Amino acid sequence: MATYSLSALRRKQFFRSPQWEVKLVLRMLLGFFVVYMLISFLLLGLGLHFILKDSFPEQDPFEVINAFLIYYFGVELIVRIYFQKLPVTDIQSFLLLPIKKTKIIRSVMRRLLFSGFNAVSVLIFLPFSLVQIFEGGPQQQRLLWWLTILMLSLCLNYLAFFINKSQNALWISAALLGVYFLERFKIFDVANFFGTLVQSNEHQWISLLGAAILLFGLSLLTYRFFKRELYLDRGLQRKKEQIIGKDLSFLDRLGKRNTLLKNDIRLIFRNARSRQVLLFSFLFLFYGLIFFPQEIYADSVMLVFAAIFTTGGFTLAFGQYVPAWDSEYYPLLMCQNLTYRSYLESKWRLMASSVIVSLLLCLPYLFFGAHIYLLIVAGALFNLGIGTYVNLISGALNRSPIKLNVKAKAFENTQAFSLTQFLFIIPKLLLPMGIYWIGTLISGFSMGIGILAFSGLLGLCFHQRFMQWIEQQYLHGKHRTLEAFLNK
Repeated sequence: MATYSLSALRRKQFFRSPQWEVKLVLRMLLGFFVVYMLISFLLLGLGLHFILKDSFPEQDPFEVINAFLIYYFGVELIVRIYFQKLPVTDIQSFLLLPIKKTKIIRSVMRRLLFSGFNAVSVLIFLPFSLVQIFEGGPQQQRLLWWLTILMLSLCLNYLAFFINKSQNALWISAALLGVYFLERFKIFDVANFFGTLVQSNEHQWISLLGAAILLFGLSLLTYRFFKRELYLDRGLQRKKEQIIGKDLSFLDRLGKRNTLLKNDIRLIFRNARSRQVLLFSFLFLFYGLIFFPQEIYADSVMLVFAAIFTTGGFTLAFGQYVPAWDSEYYPLLMCQNLTYRSYLESKWRLMASSVIVSLLLCLPYLFFGAHIYLLIVAGALFNLGIGTYVNLISGALNRSPIKLNVKAKAFENTQAFSLTQFLFIIPKLLLPMGIYWIGTLISGFSMGIGILAFSGLLGLCFHQRFMQWIEQQYLHGKHRTLEAFLNK
């Protein structure tokens, strides 16, 4: 039996794929970004001791960082759940070759172990521990503490995998958000409790032993899971899901455009990638909690940044990928008896409806004051009158297909990503901030939100003109889009 190098097979698969040159350039750009982030984490780790010492002069930096560890692990777990995915497609293709399953499993386990997410705890906490030692801290305790943190981070590596397999990611995220609110509203001091638990042992031996046992147990469970489920008709088989959409028949009575809207709603609920966008859109509703309660942002344009995200999360995440969402059946769609205008109107109505629903869900922000909610309303009007059209225009220039049943992967997934989408971030986010800033220079806060809201209303007044021009852009690139989707 021939001996195969799995890494060599992956290289061949990459270079034999269509448009591998474009994918190579995108990977190089993402590689530069990853290197930049890793250097940033390293510098953060080197300076973290002094940052905490200046920010909390009456406390030991070691005690402070232990108190915030619960938040670090919570954020890391959420990031891993939604961005760290297994290479299922690679595994499926390897199973068709004469390769031992144990070799495939070991390869996957190594890829999990050497994931870029695991480097973060090394680059942040190891330099912090070394600086603590140089500043007079106990050497053995700090090194054992760092090993404990590293092992707990590796535990999250496997834990995120099991959470994704159990389809309980949303409930875990809600539970972590609940823990944050317990701390935020001083119901239970979670941070101090966890910090005390981590540093309660003088020499850290018990914590390190517990973390090592937990890591060994999770890695063993992962290995046994792969060994049991590594079959095309078992663990790697696409799950059959209940078809959603039978209660949307009332939309048929509102015309052909709303029939298309019904199909878009079905697409969102039936496919993994679109459901991921819907989940992120829901999480964007809480984005304002980062900025609105903080006094440092009281007169800042960053409030507009938060207002745009809270009501426009779905339009930003979904709209820029029109028509890539329909790439798997786009040729069939173009053969139907419908106009491009009807197709675009259905997408616009979906985004506009999401803005209105988000605005209603943002009513609890009245707790921070009526002026905050007025700012959110102004941001919603901007998203309706300008943001939706900008997203449709950026979608006209996006000819990269999307696999609906494959979730997006951080730093690995280059589907539907292009420099054009990156450049369109400027009008989507910086334009409303600039409009608000000009208004505040003229006559303060009221003028700022007034001009921002007026710009959105003005855009709605020119809806027909905008849609007509956008339709021409889509028609102009129709055949190039068809060719790109057919050659995916």
